[in-house]
Amino acid sequence: MSDLHKCPNCGREAKKNIDSSWFYLHTCRKCGKKYCSECGDGDGTKCPKCGSAEYSDYDKVYSNK
Repeated sequence: MSDLHKCPNCGREAKKNIDSSWFYLHTCRKCGKKYCSECGDGDGTKCPKCGSAEYSDYDKVYSNK
């Protein structure tokens, strides 16, 4: 697991708030592309690179502010 400060696909950053200051990054099981829930087809259910709907959540993006 790695801790990042923005989505490597779209650049989305985590916003610091009361509930949480992070979000999961999906890692495509087919091609290894990392993307967030706002990437790809708009709701993050398909990989923006290969179109696969199979992913795992290993990484988190944390707010750095």
